[in-house]
Amino acid sequence: MSSSKHNTIKDLDPGNVLSSFFHLAKDVIFFSRSFYKGMRSEGGMLNPCIFLVGCALIHTLFVGLTLKKGAIIALSLFNGLVMPFLTAWILYVIVTGLFKGSGTYEAAFRVTAYSAATALISWVPMGGFILEIYRLYLIALGLSFTFSLKFSKTLLAVCITVAIYVFVFSSLNIMSGTPGTDVIS
Repeated sequence: MSSSKHNTIKDLDPGNVLSSFFHLAKDVIFFSRSFYKGMRSEGGMLNPCIFLVGCALIHTLFVGLTLKKGAIIALSLFNGLVMPFLTAWILYVIVTGLFKGSGTYEAAFRVTAYSAATALISWVPMGGFILEIYRLYLIALGLSFTFSLKFSKTLLAVCITVAIYVFVFSSLNIMSGTPGTDVIS
């Protein structure tokens, strides 16, 4: 299978946001290898940011409609809008520092932002976990193309990033004395 012909530059088209948004999302999810192989690694962060905001808002809208819990809605929006910037920075440091990959923070952010396409359907109950695993795969795949590294190294970088998040959030949970997720429910 090859990617569709509608967006050969692999970036959001600000002049045709709605159409290019959904074409990009389809390409990322279904034609990920050809998408990331042809994705621009530079060109500014505005287009990936617009795509990321669109994915986060759609995801948060459906989370809000299905769960109707303010804390979860706010957390969903925060995770969708803020965490990709931090994730891209952590991945950039690991990939360039530990694995000596060649690339920029912008390239890492573009990979992370476009992987947010999975958020468009990850709100479906029981599907979210599987799609988040797929998103991690997409990030590792994208990093391997944009930083010219073996997939195994970028997958390890993604696993290290997940481990960092687990450690930090577990530590914050312990330090704050929060008993767990039963507080939110």
